[in-house]
Amino acid sequence: MVRRLAFYLIVGFLFVVSKADTLVLQESPEEVIKSSIDAFEKGDAVSLTNNFFSTVEIDLFGEENFYSKAQAQLLLKSFFEKNSPVKFTINHKGVKELTAFAIGVLQCKSNSYRVSMFMKTEKEKSRIHQLRIEPESEI
Repeated sequence: MVRRLAFYLIVGFLFVVSKADTLVLQESPEEVIKSSIDAFEKGDAVSLTNNFFSTVEIDLFGEENFYSKAQAQLLLKSFFEKNSPVKFTINHKGVKELTAFAIGVLQCKSNSYRVSMFMKTEKEKSRIHQLRIEPESEI
């Protein structure tokens, strides 16, 4: 009887621990959007690229290409050095099943930019797979 109880307690404990780990690893699109807003407002390329898949498509001023996280980080760091962020506001966002998007305006000291982020969810983690930054005057 004691062995059976100990067995069930151990199995139950392992089940709870495995589920807790899964819950901690989950990142919803809303969490990615919130984290990205903070990163854009701070001009923090490192935090922003933490929300990317290992490869991300970036369209920066009409120049579109696929980048690794490290390359994207250098590209965005250079962008933020030239364009000091003041405020970032999300105007539109949506979530549907395993995809999501957010479109907003990044106000910098010298200019304003329209930012579009497109996300996918894989293995219960949402990540940005496409990012577009374009001058707001062109829209």
